[in-house]
Amino acid sequence: MSINNIIKKTCKALGENNKPTYVVMAIATVKGICRPLFTMMDKTESPETKKYTALREGLTEAIAIPAYWGCGEMAGKLASKCFEDKHLASRAKTNLMFIGVCTAALFVIPALCSVAIKPIMDKLGLKAPEKKEDKNLDINSQAPQMTKTPILQNNKTALNYYSRAGMFNNNIYSGMKAGRI
Repeated sequence: MSINNIIKKTCKALGENNKPTYVVMAIATVKGICRPLFTMMDKTESPETKKYTALREGLTEAIAIPAYWGCGEMAGKLASKCFEDKHLASRAKTNLMFIGVCTAALFVIPALCSVAIKPIMDKLGLKAPEKKEDKNLDINSQAPQMTKTPILQNNKTALNYYSRAGMFNNNIYSGMKAGRI
């Protein structure tokens, strides 16, 4: 069997069995591998911060993968119970799987992460890195120097003042004279 046939067979199988759950699980797997790696390669952060962040990102995706799978499959099972027509049930199953995956992303995964990650990190002895406090800035020393605005007298408006200064021109006789004599 040539490599060309293997590629064709693989693409055909993926196209026929393409479920939203598989796509999202693949994305979560790649994120679960790459995000911690990129975090650990960051040279600007301290080692404790990198360890904590990388582990937290990895745990989030480790929780997300089964949640995506479970919610997608449970929603897909609902379609077979609700629809008698096989063709309609197949389409409904795919759509309901997509809705299940979206539900997992919006509600289930954040809920599971908020419940599970902190106790896991505590058992591993990793604490959230302390935030660096901003220095209290002296407002007066950091304020930009303000220039005084000119005092307008003799009922001159700011519009007239700035048009004379060349900022913009409100003269109706300037510019193109299309349609005027």
